[in-house]
Amino acid sequence: MRIQEAARHLGVSARVLRHYEAAGLIVPQRISNGYRSYSAAEIERAAWVRDLIASGFSTRELRNLLSALEGGRRGARVNCSAVMQQKLDQIDRAIAVLRKRRRALSRRLTEPDRGRSNA
Repeated sequence: MRIQEAARHLGVSARVLRHYEAAGLIVPQRISNGYRSYSAAEIERAAWVRDLIASGFSTRELRNLLSALEGGRRGARVNCSAVMQQKLDQIDRAIAVLRKRRRALSRRLTEPDRGRSNA
């Protein structure tokens, strides 16, 4: 499938797919007229990249993950799972901080004069 169709299928823009390609995250085939052609496997890989970027991974982190998986190094899948778990833990910590900030702000809204001196 060509880039516009692939972009629609993935819910991203063609520009995003070109960015993934420039970052070395996907490698679509080129057909005789120079257009990009995305196989089912490349679409699946682009979806994986899209989802992990949305989860907070940088393109550099993803390049490292993909390199480990494609290099066939022993334990690569285990290592990639560990990296993903670390990112999940990082997200959980960020959520905890945001919840704490939200509670503090909510308290200020419901008790605006609390903590002020009556001077």
